[in-house]
Amino acid sequence: MIESVRLRAVSLFGDLDAYDLQQVARWIEEVRADPGELLIEQGSMPYELFVIEDGTVDVVRDGKPIATLGPGDVVGEIALLGQHRRMASVVARTPVRALVLHVDALQSLTSEMPELGDELRSLMDRRRAQNEA
Repeated sequence: MIESVRLRAVSLFGDLDAYDLQQVARWIEEVRADPGELLIEQGSMPYELFVIEDGTVDVVRDGKPIATLGPGDVVGEIALLGQHRRMASVVARTPVRALVLHVDALQSLTSEMPELGDELRSLMDRRRAQNEA
């Protein structure tokens, strides 16, 4: 379990109160990735989403970079919420520390905290619009 204070800096969780942040923190794990390490593989089934805490990642679709993301950015939410295969790979550009929320935890949390589900869906809609532009 991570400290809930770390979640306060993440916009996805910014509207949650202290109690809800503690509930989310129970389900979150931390992972680290070295440059070049794959966090998400295009075409794979979604089992988690990542929140980049430190470092940067490249989002790559069909071998072409489409975005570089950094601290506070969420990756993997579109496939996870849409329940379809990953549309892009995510590769660490620099050393990365990320928070991971697995699908079972996400389902539990969004049923307990509808506002978290609403925020994730809003993020997914914005990301889809960016991808289509």
